Order: sequence, then structure tokens, then C-alpha cells
Amino acid sequence: MSELAFKQLSSQIDMLSYAERIMLLDKIVKTLHAPVKSPKKESSDFDAAFGLWKDREISIEDIRAKAWGR
Repeated sequence: MSELAFKQLSSQIDMLSYAERIMLLDKIVKTLHAPVKSPKKESSDFDAAFGLWKDREISIEDIRAKAWGR
């Protein structure tokens, strides 16, 4: 961008209200940041994430019965 074009753009921005400056800044930021795509997890189950009961048929009732079965 040439210095003349930068000065013209700068003077136009100075004429904007605060809200318009914020909206302009928001649009600029959105064009600069491409969304990051992360691979989706197959399961969001807390226990499966740690592999504690992976591939086992166990329920919370079974755990409670073993813990408080006395």
C-alpha cells in the first residue's frame, strides 16, 4: 500500500464513530483468522477418554454396588 493510500484510508477511519471502528476492526480480524479445524473425537465419554472401561460393559449402578455393597 502506498503512503498516499494509507494516509487517505487513515483519514477516513478517523471520521468513523467508535462503534463503526469496532465493527471495522471485527471484520478485519475475521478475515485474518481462518478457523482452525480440529479432528472430531469419536467419543466424548469421560471414562472412555482415559480408557478405564473401554470395551467393557459396566454401568454406574455396577460401580456403586461394588463400592457400597457392604
